[in-house]
Amino acid sequence: MTPSPAPANPFAPEGVVFRPVSPRLATARIIVSLIVSLILAVGFAVPAILHSPWWWIGPAVLLVLSLWEMWLMRRQVRAMGYALTDDHLLWRKGIMFRQMNVIPYGRMQFVDTSQGPLARHFGMAEVKLHTAAATTDATINGLPVAEAENLRRILSERGEQRMAGL
Repeated sequence: MTPSPAPANPFAPEGVVFRPVSPRLATARIIVSLIVSLILAVGFAVPAILHSPWWWIGPAVLLVLSLWEMWLMRRQVRAMGYALTDDHLLWRKGIMFRQMNVIPYGRMQFVDTSQGPLARHFGMAEVKLHTAAATTDATINGLPVAEAENLRRILSERGEQRMAGL
């Protein structure tokens, strides 16, 4: 009896090279998280000053959670990446709960790029892909602006080419 080959990793297909998103995405996410934590900490500090020192437990817990989030967000961003194959766009993300989206070019209806104020400050944009099925839409955020525009152009061209045969 011959041993069976090891199963292929569905999150790292053979011969496919994933391009990472910008590491600045982690910084932007951490800033948003810290702003929310600061607002919540103030919400705990007011009753701590006015009523009971037990309320200081809230800011202490928020501090621990913020430190954990800073570590986690950096790992999450490093796990994100996309790849262009001949027929599909592959988008993967997640550490513990990994996810891989495979979007056929011919199923794309339209492709957007967008940028909020924080992303603009960090020189990033996102590319949104819309398909007929809502469950296969994908948003690739944290791309450098030039790369996002180039990806939007490539996806639009490939989508038009694949749809022409339908």
